[in-house]
Amino acid sequence: MSDKCQACAGMSAFILGALVGAVIGVLYAPAKGEETRKKVKKWAKETYVEGKEELAERTHELREKLAVGAEAAKEKAAVIKERVIEKAEHAKEIAHEKMDELRGKAADGLEKMAKKIR
Repeated sequence: MSDKCQACAGMSAFILGALVGAVIGVLYAPAKGEETRKKVKKWAKETYVEGKEELAERTHELREKLAVGAEAAKEKAAVIKERVIEKAEHAKEIAHEKMDELRGKAADGLEKMAKKIR
């Protein structure tokens, strides 16, 4: 499972657990409506703060991983670029050799034709 999926699963489990706990707490609490509303409001605020902190932490971790991945990608791209340049230079050398070879053959052919014409 990817880190992204694990982060989503962890966050989902946290939220689901918090909701189930809240529902059970409200159902079994022998308190007045006003008192229950205060408890729910407090719980919601605490859950929001905890979720916000968790999200900030996960975001920070994700940014660090992305930075490491980006650096690795840059290094890999530099290696690939170097290989491409080397292969292009090699192809250029081969092309020059072939052109020289063809020029020689063309010169030989023209010389033979010139001898026949004379």
